[in-house]
Amino acid sequence: MTTETHPGTAPAEAAPPTTAPVQLTKAPGPAADTDPQTTGTAGMDDADGAEGEAKPKPNRLAAVKAATVGRTGEGAVLIGQWLAHWASTADQSGDEIRRRIVAAQLEAHTERRTEVEDAFRKETKRIVRLEEEASDGGLTQAQRGQLTFSREAARRLEKTLKDMRKAAFRPVQPTERQIARARSFGRLRRGGALIGAAGGAAAGVWNAPPAGLLGLLAATGLAWWTAAHPPRLTHRPVPAELLLPDLDPPTCTVGTDGTDGAVVAEGEEPDGASFPIAQAENAEQAAQCLRRALAAQQIDVASVTDVVRTTVGWSMTVTVASGDPADIDADRTSAEVRTLLKLPRNGLAVECWPDASDTATVRLQTRPGFTDMGPLAENTPLSHSIMDAGSFGQGLDGTELAFSLAGVMGFLVADSGGGKSSIMLALADWATSCRDAVVLSIDPRGEGVEALGDAIQLAVSDDKHVLKTLDWLDKLCQARTKLRKSLGYGKTWRPSPEHPAVIVFVDEWHDLPVKAKARLLRLLRIGRKEGVWIIGASQFGTVQDLGSAIAPKMSLKMAGCCRGIDVTGLFGQGALREGYRADRLKPGTHTDPADAGTVYIQGLPGQRNRPMSWKFRHLPDDEATRRGTARAKAGLPDLTASAALAGLDWPALLTALGARRPAPAPVGGSAGALRAASILDVIDAMNGEPTIHVGPLLERLAEADPDVYGKFTKADLEALLAPYGVTARQARAMTEDGEKNRTGYYLSDITDALTGPDDDEEEEGEDE
Repeated sequence: MTTETHPGTAPAEAAPPTTAPVQLTKAPGPAADTDPQTTGTAGMDDADGAEGEAKPKPNRLAAVKAATVGRTGEGAVLIGQWLAHWASTADQSGDEIRRRIVAAQLEAHTERRTEVEDAFRKETKRIVRLEEEASDGGLTQAQRGQLTFSREAARRLEKTLKDMRKAAFRPVQPTERQIARARSFGRLRRGGALIGAAGGAAAGVWNAPPAGLLGLLAATGLAWWTAAHPPRLTHRPVPAELLLPDLDPPTCTVGTDGTDGAVVAEGEEPDGASFPIAQAENAEQAAQCLRRALAAQQIDVASVTDVVRTTVGWSMTVTVASGDPADIDADRTSAEVRTLLKLPRNGLAVECWPDASDTATVRLQTRPGFTDMGPLAENTPLSHSIMDAGSFGQGLDGTELAFSLAGVMGFLVADSGGGKSSIMLALADWATSCRDAVVLSIDPRGEGVEALGDAIQLAVSDDKHVLKTLDWLDKLCQARTKLRKSLGYGKTWRPSPEHPAVIVFVDEWHDLPVKAKARLLRLLRIGRKEGVWIIGASQFGTVQDLGSAIAPKMSLKMAGCCRGIDVTGLFGQGALREGYRADRLKPGTHTDPADAGTVYIQGLPGQRNRPMSWKFRHLPDDEATRRGTARAKAGLPDLTASAALAGLDWPALLTALGARRPAPAPVGGSAGALRAASILDVIDAMNGEPTIHVGPLLERLAEADPDVYGKFTKADLEALLAPYGVTARQARAMTEDGEKNRTGYYLSDITDALTGPDDDEEEEGEDE
């Protein structure tokens, strides 16, 4: 069958049905008012039969438009599906996210090694520079100390660097929960990016409509193109930078979970459970144990490295991916971690690194510490200089607690039972063995470091005697300021057997009178340069108890078992968060020493501040007395000559305060100490006589000690007695010609002046 078409019509048009001609021959023509479009085949017959009448064309533009709109809509739907797929991180496989987490650990591991390498190079350059200066013109005392410190720091850094280079990277595989959390964070980031992009586009359209129109055309074109190239909504391939061998999933087991011989693959966490640290048999297991316990407390751990078994447990370096490693030591978190790891109450210690805010050293103590320290070493009399470093105890990591007391203004806070007196006794034991230091004790309760007996040259407890001693030391400091220049000592006093330093141990600081606290505060300001050093102790560390904020004046600060407010009062705000948890230490009793003698320290000479516990070796009182007796018998450093240069009478002070004059140590190879004029020699020369004339007194003094008084004149005698307010006056005394009334001195005037005025008569409130 053929189909007829008008010229010009599209050849693709379909022919009318074959029945149409039959219907047209049987039916009459349409009425005049009949619409040809509604007459079916009749209208077609008329069209075929009418000469010159045009046939209607189909609307191809509408068809193209409909097809384009449909395709664009389909592409828009596909784009929306792809954006939803991307925003939900469904394009990232679990392995890719795991690799990214492990990659962060690898980066932190590499950065840590780089930091150590940089620090080692820096210390090496500093050592070279100081050694060159030493070869050129010598070093100052401070530079020598810096050189020693730099060498020690370089040695530690070199050892650390060697260990890090030997140790292979051992990642801590993330758990499924950590991967899910990382995916959630990714969704938040991508969702925020989409919202930001949409907002930016809306703002652009609002501010620049032509640009918005162009953007709409571009989006339409993208949608039309996407319909023909639909995206695949599947996991993308893992990026090439994440295909490093160090980031591959584990293939071996590393530890037990506490069940009967069951093993757990590295990175897996059955039921989210940890296991006791005592079950860890190697470094990998210990790291896994701590990581699980921290993960259970929502600590975002990036890596656990440098795992070392110590004498008391484990030491590890923990790096967090977010947050602060100090959060591990928060009270609640610390308690939960100790419970999970089955540690004793003080078994978790966190030492935050000062040069890396995301890293801390975590120590897990499974066994009692400080069990192998041994007794406090015995030092023979006059065997050391106060400039030398004494050995006093040990750190929790086994580091020896050794430092010099030279120039140290120290303060210790510890409750009753905290070992405060024992620590002071250990420090005083070292000081009394030195040939260039005189040791004094001030204690309102009359105990202090007096167990060392005669090795303590002056021990006072009465308020009046305390004030007199502090006033005398203040005068000594003022005089030494001038003497330093004349002796060529430079900026600080140089202790020697002829001019020894003075170390004052002040216990129970909080019980001192207000005036004494004010005088001590002045000595803290001026004493360091003049060789007068204060080491104080108190049961409290607040300003209210101590009378003033003395912590900033102290170079060495120690905190034993005490209150949290005492820790912050001594170490500053934030000390508890940094790991100085002296508030967790337990005081000792008569039957249980507990944590007595254990302290946290800031300001150790030559060492950086570390929130780690240290323990002083204990010196029993009877052993201290034996050592003190031996040192007093061998002779003690004598302050007499040095004080005389300052216009002060050291023997007179001892006598006035009821102390015995110790046997002087040999100086410069001689059998006795350097001698100086003293008011006590005047009293001895009077032989108990109530009065004496000036001439006979000078003769007796010269006869008793020609070296000191051989050329003594009346003016010298007046200058010697003037500081005590004693002046010559008319006195009746025996002469060769009988009793005569001449210029002389009264024994009562001298003895009364030696005891000094009553301090209670001083003006009140001078120190308020």
